[in-house]
Amino acid sequence: MKRWDLTCRILAAVPGGYALSAFAGICVALWLPGLRVERAMIGMLTGLLIWPVAFMMSFAIFDGRKALGGTMVALLALIGLAVLKGWRP
Repeated sequence: MKRWDLTCRILAAVPGGYALSAFAGICVALWLPGLRVERAMIGMLTGLLIWPVAFMMSFAIFDGRKALGGTMVALLALIGLAVLKGWRP
């Protein structure tokens, strides 16, 4: 495993996985119907489920650049869904 490949995997796993899980939780909280408190709780729990999966998948994919690219594509899709629903940073 080369340094660049390992660097891409670590970037996809740690900050990419964290951002992916955070925006997945935001999207779930924004798009689900129900009370605001319940949606926030379900969004937080969803984020806690997604981060380990994203972390493991970044090391399970054969190429580190594909892992980083896939994480970024999924992250951009979730950001787009959140902005579409009215989320503002």
